[in-house]
Amino acid sequence: MAEVTSQPEGAFALTDPALSKRVEEVREKYRIPALVLLAMDSARFELIEVQGTRVAGTENPVTLNDFFHIGSCGKSVLAVIAGKLVEQGKLRWDERLLDRLPEYRELSDPAYSDVTLEDLFLCRAGIAAYTSDQEVMPDISPRSVDPRLDFARFLLAKPPSSPHEKDGRFKHLYSNVSYTIAACIIERAADAPWEELVAQTLARDLGYAVHIGWPNTLNAQYQPWGHGGVNAKDLLRPYGPEDPYALSILIAPAGDLSMKPLDYAKYVQTHLQGLRGRDGYLKAETVRFIHYGHKGFSIGVGNGQYHGQQVSQFDGSAGTFYCHSIVVPDADYAYVVMANAGHPEAVKGVYEVSGELMTRRIGKKPWWRFWR
Repeated sequence: MAEVTSQPEGAFALTDPALSKRVEEVREKYRIPALVLLAMDSARFELIEVQGTRVAGTENPVTLNDFFHIGSCGKSVLAVIAGKLVEQGKLRWDERLLDRLPEYRELSDPAYSDVTLEDLFLCRAGIAAYTSDQEVMPDISPRSVDPRLDFARFLLAKPPSSPHEKDGRFKHLYSNVSYTIAACIIERAADAPWEELVAQTLARDLGYAVHIGWPNTLNAQYQPWGHGGVNAKDLLRPYGPEDPYALSILIAPAGDLSMKPLDYAKYVQTHLQGLRGRDGYLKAETVRFIHYGHKGFSIGVGNGQYHGQQVSQFDGSAGTFYCHSIVVPDADYAYVVMANAGHPEAVKGVYEVSGELMTRRIGKKPWWRFWR
């Protein structure tokens, strides 16, 4: 039976003592300074667990009022923004990118002539990956009026990075900058920058707190720091607000958002509600298209089967935080696991806790516990 316990700064938690102990073991085993778990059905929260510290090696406790970086889970936010514009008749999923950006038609490789917004979200547009630090970034003038649009022009002038398949689309290649170009199309349709659209959608329309960038750029003392792998002294590396590692504005729409755990969980809950047929900010049919319009990888969201039930998953990490989200509409269940560490061992810990949550609710061992 879950019980209500107090948390710092007036937060609360619906905790399960046995699970709390398990989370503590996982944090220690996998070197995760802080873990936050939230599980819910479409109407209420069933579990909220908050453990750990904002910075490794300190006594500064993390709270529900803190921000966590959600990484590529922000791709689903971009999908929601696009979905709203589609519902308003301002945009189409099958709209060709060069019809919305006609000034780039002559500069672009002809292979992109039929690429659509939907292709960009599916990562089937042939656009380069930009998932590491190895790809060449263009030298864009600091006086550029729209750096991301200039970046899109740079990308479209390059030959495709994946081949065409029989269905006419390019072969799937997970691409952060595919979402940069998608954002340019969305910005053009909405006549507003991505930053403003994020604030409009998450903050003003849905009432969630959101920050672009690392949490500790808001406040170094009262927000979590991200953590990477161990250093020569076998200690976790914390990334302070002055650390040069940061996501470029050029790929920010692919995943440079931070949210409070409760707000992010409510956001995930709206997806669960839509998948169970309830119209909300988006119509239920739009939410279903985003999640299950395509098999395997849909509109910024992954999907699959779990013991005969449809499951959606969107995960995000830029290497220093990890955000894991699971939605099981047939079971009326969803949960979120957030960590202020993104090194490989931390990811194992996140998935180990995820397995506990799925097993407790569904009663069957998750397929993703591949390392055990």
